[in-house]
Amino acid sequence: MNKQFITLGLVIGFSCLSGSSLAATVSPITAIECQAMSQVGVMSSSAPVQCQRLKKVTFKYRDFSNRIHTNGQIIVMDAVAPYVGKIFDDLYQQGFPIHKAVPIEKYRGDDTTSMTDNNTSAFNYRPVEGTSSLSLHAYGAAIDLNPVQNPFVTFARAGQAKYSPVEGTKYANREIYRYGKPDRKGMAETVVDIFARNGFLYWGGFWNSPIDYQHFQLSKDMAVMMSKMTAQQATLFFKRYVEWYNSCSRMYPKAYSQYKFNDYTNYLKHKLGVSSISKAYQVNPSKVMSQIEQVPLRSDICVKR
Repeated sequence: MNKQFITLGLVIGFSCLSGSSLAATVSPITAIECQAMSQVGVMSSSAPVQCQRLKKVTFKYRDFSNRIHTNGQIIVMDAVAPYVGKIFDDLYQQGFPIHKAVPIEKYRGDDTTSMTDNNTSAFNYRPVEGTSSLSLHAYGAAIDLNPVQNPFVTFARAGQAKYSPVEGTKYANREIYRYGKPDRKGMAETVVDIFARNGFLYWGGFWNSPIDYQHFQLSKDMAVMMSKMTAQQATLFFKRYVEWYNSCSRMYPKAYSQYKFNDYTNYLKHKLGVSSISKAYQVNPSKVMSQIEQVPLRSDICVKR
């Protein structure tokens, strides 16, 4: 994998092919953009990740009519931004369609409106629906992909499912290939590996209730820790995180194809003898960083036993 990391604050190009015109770009959030986000409630002084720790990823994508767009945009935490650029470059090269992708402030932070418009998005300072707990979107550590093709499904009671957006009920059947019907496109099941190889291992399609087919995220523990780190520390941690997954998946392809793996945070917790890396970082950041600075040893901790 070809990775280019340029000093934070500069525009960063990231592509799997050196010199490719497909490369997504990463740029800072300007003061004007940050103000606009705050005015519509997408950003707040209470947000765990502020504008200086967010980046805007601009990328090329194909829509469902195979038209090419060069203005796809998504806002994420700085440390993950180059890998998010790689995700969307890979989706483009694979021919995976995206309906549209604009920052959610275009919808004044209204997640329901954004989903109904089938908009792919990321950062939004908001709680998890129906709770007071902060969403991973509030950390810039989650991505929602084609919400109509990949709806959010809740269960009020046994036998009753609610699809958000409502049009997503057309995709209750998750089969891509169906006898006598056109092939389904834009469904998240086909790109889980692309997200995983770039650090977004946790997919809402793995959940039982609710089921969030559109949703890819980091773990809450690592997102909290990264939000408290410096940008440079978070960048190193996430680099190790991605390297760990790709190394272990090559060593144990069967286990990883069956999602029976431990991620890099499990390795760190094992080495540090802790149950939470974010709490460990709060107590002793230098001890955690000392472990992260070491190249991890590959072992059977890669997989669940």
